[in-house]
Amino acid sequence: MKHESIVVVYDSCQAIAEEIADKLGAETISVQSMNVRQIENCQSFVLAVEFNANGLSPHWQYACQTFCGTSLNGKNMAVFVALGNKHENAIQFKAFCSELKKRKAHLVGTLPYAGSPEWNLNNWVCTISPNL
Repeated sequence: MKHESIVVVYDSCQAIAEEIADKLGAETISVQSMNVRQIENCQSFVLAVEFNANGLSPHWQYACQTFCGTSLNGKNMAVFVALGNKHENAIQFKAFCSELKKRKAHLVGTLPYAGSPEWNLNNWVCTISPNL
């Protein structure tokens, strides 16, 4: 049975999002179809954020505005960069997480670049899951 209060939000990294959702018993949703109602109705989110050469991808820029226009008080969030360059996007990643914190989201885990060799999906999910 899926746990409806946890949602894994992704853009083009659907396979990773579905794998994380399977491990957490969560739902997946494309960032392109996410809306304010879904944010309000869910308790926990795993955000598979993507960056391009200009910072956040366009879909995530819009999602950031949606998240920032909604109360995140008490929402648990785990954020990782699914696509992008670890070194070039570090500042934008910190700013993105900082904005979520300003909106009173509770960050239970962050990972600047999920594609790095030291990243292990099972370990990361085990680390964040008790707090979602």
